[in-house]
Amino acid sequence: MQHHALIILILVIAEVACCPDVSLAAERDSKSGLYAIWYSASSEKYLSQPYIKGGQIVLQWADIETSKGKYDFSQVEEKLAELHQQGLFATIQINGNQKPAWLFDQVPYLEERLSVQVRDSKGTLMFWHPTHRIAYQRMLRAFADHLRNSQHGNTLLGLRMNLNAIGTEHHYIEPKHRALDQWIVPDGVNRMELAAWSRELTDHYIEAVMDTYIDAFQGAIRVFVRNGISDELEEKYRDAFENGTLSWFHTSSEAEPRSSGTERRYQRFVEDCRSGKTTAYAEPWASTWGHHGGKRDDRWCSPPQWGYWRLLLDLHCGVSYIALYATDMRVAIDGSYSSGGIHYHEPGGAYQREFEAAFRFADKYVGYHACPDKSPGAWVAFRQNNTIRAANGISEAKRHLSVFNDDYDFLMRRLPGDSSHGENVVNVGPDDQRFGAWARVLPAGESVRLKVNQVFVDSLPDRGSRMNVTYLDQDVGRLHVSVGDQSMDVVCRGTNRWQTASLEVPSGKLNADHDGSHLRLTATESPIYLHMVEVERL
Repeated sequence: MQHHALIILILVIAEVACCPDVSLAAERDSKSGLYAIWYSASSEKYLSQPYIKGGQIVLQWADIETSKGKYDFSQVEEKLAELHQQGLFATIQINGNQKPAWLFDQVPYLEERLSVQVRDSKGTLMFWHPTHRIAYQRMLRAFADHLRNSQHGNTLLGLRMNLNAIGTEHHYIEPKHRALDQWIVPDGVNRMELAAWSRELTDHYIEAVMDTYIDAFQGAIRVFVRNGISDELEEKYRDAFENGTLSWFHTSSEAEPRSSGTERRYQRFVEDCRSGKTTAYAEPWASTWGHHGGKRDDRWCSPPQWGYWRLLLDLHCGVSYIALYATDMRVAIDGSYSSGGIHYHEPGGAYQREFEAAFRFADKYVGYHACPDKSPGAWVAFRQNNTIRAANGISEAKRHLSVFNDDYDFLMRRLPGDSSHGENVVNVGPDDQRFGAWARVLPAGESVRLKVNQVFVDSLPDRGSRMNVTYLDQDVGRLHVSVGDQSMDVVCRGTNRWQTASLEVPSGKLNADHDGSHLRLTATESPIYLHMVEVERL
């Protein structure tokens, strides 16, 4: 990033009200950070990156349960030992893409694979059948007993709560597959006791699995609960989320929520994790190019922009552990991407620089959302969007945003009442820079006011802080920056690229104006496109 202006500002100490979402300082989890996932080969290339805190252990239920009631957890210890030697942590998950072969002798199944996640050659098991559910619960309890005696238990970050119903994540069966006469019933299974799929049976299965995870692993390993569970289940375990016993997770992080319905999932992160009550782990829905599960999702901005804004949203929501696809990491490592028929190769190019810069920015801030007195900085990323831009086959009526339709922020916020706007202000500036998926336009003569978390302000050291303003450097324009009684102008030079002006603040304190704002930006001659304002601790 180019530093267009360097300004020294001397500021005076003042007391102001803090941002409402974080008023008390919490302790940051030492395992907070970025986690590499889906690196099937050459793991060293990914796990050795300086911004990586840990990796991933993935096992199939079929690999764990070699025969009925017989379990082999040796792979778990081997992988934990490898990560422990590297000083890394690990998420762990037992997936249900491949299930124990003996289940097909005792549980009804459909010969068709009902999900891309089902890899059993015989088809899809009737997961709500008691034999399937009890077998899964029994394996989970055996796994919990093993982890309690593991030599490298401190290497574990947490365990993903997989349902392992249809494949690993799915549990819905379309009406055309529900009739019992389509299902193969093994000898010895009582046909009179079989029931067709229903939401009630599925809810019962999910609750039973969740109960088992919580009961079996409590005190042994952190359990990450899927943030798509029902409101009833959330309420049942509300106290455990309130006191941090349970954590949230999802595998659906994107640049913005995918649909109106998925907003609720992100809200659970904000309510319980950004607030500091508990922690969250987040994996992306797909790669930055949109590839996952053999298909490609819609993309409306460049890969560097999509990946960067996805990270900003995770940080905004208070996620403490952020997962990165190895395919995306490779762009930062050697400038290459290869998946789904797309082959990108430009070592040392713009994409490589932008991907690495995005990862380093996320690594800098992840886990500090509820620790303003320790956070390396505070920031606001400017945007406005009321209708989700990536359609992905979802109707516009179901792509309305009611919560995540404004700026993404971190210990700083834009005060209401200004004339800036961001609706349909998209794809601003060059595609090979990570910033311009969204922006806000500040009209000529207008100002935006920013308020910084007071705990963060009070904790700034005597050696000072730095304010970074990222703006589009157009042919004309002048941005007036004022902090307390100090001010300076940033003049556009016409590069038509995003630039960052850095303002040194040696006093270490910010003054609040009479309206409660700490910083004010004014477009004095013509409209200015703004991406971010960041205040860094020095």
